[in-house]
Amino acid sequence: MDLSKFKADRTAEDEGVWVALDGDDSGARVKLARIGNRRYREAMQRRMKPFRRALRAGTLEEATAERVTAEVLAETVLLDWQDLALDGAALAYSPDQARELLLDPALRDFRDLIVEMATDIELYRQQDQEEAEKNLPPLSAGRSPGENGRTS
Repeated sequence: MDLSKFKADRTAEDEGVWVALDGDDSGARVKLARIGNRRYREAMQRRMKPFRRALRAGTLEEATAERVTAEVLAETVLLDWQDLALDGAALAYSPDQARELLLDPALRDFRDLIVEMATDIELYRQQDQEEAEKNLPPLSAGRSPGENGRTS
């Protein structure tokens, strides 16, 4: 067996890749780092430190675990987006806006989708990443302000 198929692009895992949102024809896409990247692990350890005793005892409340996870996802995984809207209003990317969306109980399915996509190892394969970059459409004039630290 050739192990090359398991070779991950570490830069893509840490800095993120652009992923189109399935079933959406608006061009909406998100930039996701891989769950489990170095920053994710460090942030999760730091944020869970006050809850270690409860975690070990199995008494950590589900709401607390979900809140911490959503905050860490917003900080280290959901890095940007393009063409997202909520109730018809365009959403500009910011880490605070990402946190709000990921913490919103009404948007739990969105959070679950982000987690699902950010754990999809295929998105971070070295050869797949090179091929995907060749097929990316050009950036639209509707870039989000958070993209690459620039404003539109």
